[in-house]
Amino acid sequence: MPIININKVNNRLFNMRKNIFCFALMFFLTGCGSQGDFNQPKDNARQSQIYYERAVKEYKGLIAQGKDLDRLYFSLGQLYYSHGDFAAAIEALKKTPDIKAKKLLAISYYKSGDFTTALENLANEELKDDEYLYYRGLTCEKLNLFDQALDAYKKIKGKEFAPLALKRIDVVAKEAHPGNIKDISPEISKILANAPSGTEYPQAGGLVLFCDEKIEITPEDSQVSYLHYVVKILNERGKEKFAETGIDYDSTYEKVELEYARTIKPDGTVTDVGSRHIRDVSKYLNFPLYSNARVYIISFPEITEGAIIEYKVKIYRNQLINKKDFVLDYPLQASEPIITANFNLSIPETKALYIKTLNEEYNDFGAQLKPRVEKRSGSLIYSWQFKNIPQIIPESNMPADVEINPAMIISTFSSWQEIYQWWWKLAGEKIKADAAIKNKVKELTRGLDSKDAQLKAIYNFCAQEIRYVAVEYGQAGYEPHKAEDVFKNKYGDCKDQAILLVTMLKDAGFKACPVLIPTRDCYNLNENFPSMLFNHCIAAVMLEDGLVFLDATAETCSFGDLPSGDQNRNVLVIKEDGYKIQGTPLYPATHNRLEQRLKIRINNDDTITAEKENFTYGVYDQAQRHWLLYAPPELIRDKLQETIQDISIGAKLGPYDIKNLDNLNLPVVLSYSFQGQDFLTSAGSLKITPQLASLDTSLVAKDKRKYAIEFGFLDTKEKIFEIEIPEHFVVKYIPQGINEDSLWLKFMAEYTQEKNKIIFRQRLELKRETVAQAEYQDFKNFFEILAKKTKERVVLEKTR
Repeated sequence: MPIININKVNNRLFNMRKNIFCFALMFFLTGCGSQGDFNQPKDNARQSQIYYERAVKEYKGLIAQGKDLDRLYFSLGQLYYSHGDFAAAIEALKKTPDIKAKKLLAISYYKSGDFTTALENLANEELKDDEYLYYRGLTCEKLNLFDQALDAYKKIKGKEFAPLALKRIDVVAKEAHPGNIKDISPEISKILANAPSGTEYPQAGGLVLFCDEKIEITPEDSQVSYLHYVVKILNERGKEKFAETGIDYDSTYEKVELEYARTIKPDGTVTDVGSRHIRDVSKYLNFPLYSNARVYIISFPEITEGAIIEYKVKIYRNQLINKKDFVLDYPLQASEPIITANFNLSIPETKALYIKTLNEEYNDFGAQLKPRVEKRSGSLIYSWQFKNIPQIIPESNMPADVEINPAMIISTFSSWQEIYQWWWKLAGEKIKADAAIKNKVKELTRGLDSKDAQLKAIYNFCAQEIRYVAVEYGQAGYEPHKAEDVFKNKYGDCKDQAILLVTMLKDAGFKACPVLIPTRDCYNLNENFPSMLFNHCIAAVMLEDGLVFLDATAETCSFGDLPSGDQNRNVLVIKEDGYKIQGTPLYPATHNRLEQRLKIRINNDDTITAEKENFTYGVYDQAQRHWLLYAPPELIRDKLQETIQDISIGAKLGPYDIKNLDNLNLPVVLSYSFQGQDFLTSAGSLKITPQLASLDTSLVAKDKRKYAIEFGFLDTKEKIFEIEIPEHFVVKYIPQGINEDSLWLKFMAEYTQEKNKIIFRQRLELKRETVAQAEYQDFKNFFEILAKKTKERVVLEKTR
């Protein structure tokens, strides 16, 4: 191999760069020219790549000769670095101890995004020039080591990097412009001067003094949101709630730009938010499929009672949901009072807009929900202004916010057919089984003759073996991943799990399809108002009796069952040949059942030996199975030990057993035994049992309610207690049975004696899932009278 002079290589690179510069200068000086003029830069770029590849090859040839390696590796690393190939530069620069190479190596790590390794290499004491310090500062910023970053920037003195360092110091520390809000923003100062005091809002943790939200839909079908908030902190609750705010966004289509954020102290002085107070992080760090779901977090410094937080942000979205339509919802109330709120929506006048108001019966504060509309420069501007919006004060068992908060939902979709066609185009091609899926389906269904067994085997696999990533539908995009990718990764969000389940069911010969569903925390589907306000995706399979809905994200939910949030909802069924709007079932009370069986034997010395079994079905089985799966055994034992104290003070737990925990086809059974000293209460020669019947009257503790009582699902709770008494005891008193029926529930309690055994049975069956606010007083009266009847107890007497 001929010897190549390294200086020739370097000279060739220099001449190459010089020629490219000359050609580029000629091109720009001559302005727009012929097609030949445009081809010349392409030819130059092609020649540049050829020269670059040739130089790399020649360097490698010289390195192969084994001479002057330190200088050769450094030069090769420089070449890679200048061409932007940082990974190759790192590999070359690691092979030379040259001090300049070490600095370039550290910078290459920084530019490749490996900030941890970059910082390790920037710890070298020999490298401390201004460029080293600057990149050390940048690296520390990336790793949230802001004090170290400031320390590095402040040491930079040279003319080239000092101005850059000062800019970074200003961004990180915001030290350059302290001041008072009166001078910085007279408009905000006026808002603060007119702000009400916290004594007027004793339930509040903070006051939203000013909320200004503008959304612009451009003629190019992109979206820009302008958000400006001013919030006053009243107390510790407010500090906890507002000291940090997070803005969710989808990095595939969206970009967050913070104009400014600051804390205004009670005396009016301002502390600006710098980059040290900002984090832009993945919401689902351990799941690369959803790395586009991110949150932009602002942590406000120097938060105290009486302080104000203010921030102004823009969110750019480069395309709409289906590239031409959008939906949004605007609820009026929040968990804190809102003093002033402005909302403006700007859309091209050629775009049709549909607005629907909801929950107007709860608008008892006089908010005007009808917008003011004006035409301006080819756009229609819809404007709303609100004053003194009260906070929502929570009540136990209250309906979801979407049921009681006055709101507007806004959409440009004109039909459900339009939504169906768009979403099926996204999802349809993803429902394909590759060889791995086909083999798994065969494995799961092998030897199973009944269709029911095959369905359960496939469903159970998807529910139990595919990890659910709780990404709300739409947060990480509307398009599902391919079934084969979800199967390979063994994790997925709701739409991905639905797609995999549908794919596997179809491969097994079943008719299955994905279903878009708004759960109870989302506005229910309105057949007359097409919109994409779904927050979940499930599946459905067609059987002889109709559609059976399946939610594989609920890993403890059996086939044929649904989580309570999925029940009684209007859904969009996405079939190959079209869509169908249908309701999911609200299961009857007998479906969601909790059954407790307790056997107690009273010994001659008044101690007890007891055995208890808990049988769960429906929603109760989902919850019980989840707790038993994820709670440590010691925690389970501690909880059972606490439970038996209600039966006998100082009781000691014996062994416990769990059946069917991993078998979704059978209900979970939890059984345990215990012994106790104090079961009976002495009253002279009489012995009184604990209260056997019971009702939780905390449900009706409030004198008045603003909102309905929402149970969430229909259920049945049963108790069967068997108490065996010794021969020297006689039953002195046994309560009368209770049998009460109402609009809302049916209650039965029964006491019987069979030889030396007392049998107690209680059954509470819920008939309606809601007690309306107007019915509350009647319900409260009924419930309290019923609860008083349950307080009677069995009385025993000891014979001589």
